[in-house]
Amino acid sequence: MRRSALGAQLHLPVAERTCPICSHVTMRVYHHEKHGRTTPAWITYLWCGDCHAYTSGFAGAGRKTVESDPLQDEYGARIAEVFRDTERLLKILDGYWKAGSLPQVISRRPRGR
Repeated sequence: MRRSALGAQLHLPVAERTCPICSHVTMRVYHHEKHGRTTPAWITYLWCGDCHAYTSGFAGAGRKTVESDPLQDEYGARIAEVFRDTERLLKILDGYWKAGSLPQVISRRPRGR
């Protein structure tokens, strides 16, 4: 139930919103663009900064792209290491959110890219 309640929010606009688990307005979202596929894709994390419930998903990005990725900027080639430890990942993402580096700006990818 928890995972499906969270997953149902993955498509909503990128803004802090009410957690369906604990009812606090601390739901946050992060998109990581995955390269090396035939089409651009995103790994999306949705988590609650209060109760720490989270879900993640992998989907095609279509013509959308993230303009900044503070996690990628800081960890570069070591980013896979961060993704393996969910507790660490969410703590880092909470720090970016509190610092104003998240939510990310989403824009349309230019044609041909």
